[in-house]
Amino acid sequence: MTRRLEGKIADVTGGNSGIGLATVRRFAAEGARVFVTGWREAEFAGAVTAIRPNAMGIQADPTRSADLDRLYEQVKHRAC
Repeated sequence: MTRRLEGKIADVTGGNSGIGLATVRRFAAEGARVFVTGWREAEFAGAVTAIRPNAMGIQADPTRSADLDRLYEQVKHRAC
């Protein structure tokens, strides 16, 4: 598999199962650092653990602007 996403950052909401999890796995396999976002940490923690070290979890509700602001700050801080 190519590493065409090396050095890239992705945030996948709902990456704990189904298409979202497949997306997280593919992005990580191709070299991206992937942030899995969800509002129930228990649901995405397993996906993050299985895909480490290229996947990290951040608890956030994408429908709340305060959570999105916190999400962006955490991604910026953790991605560097």
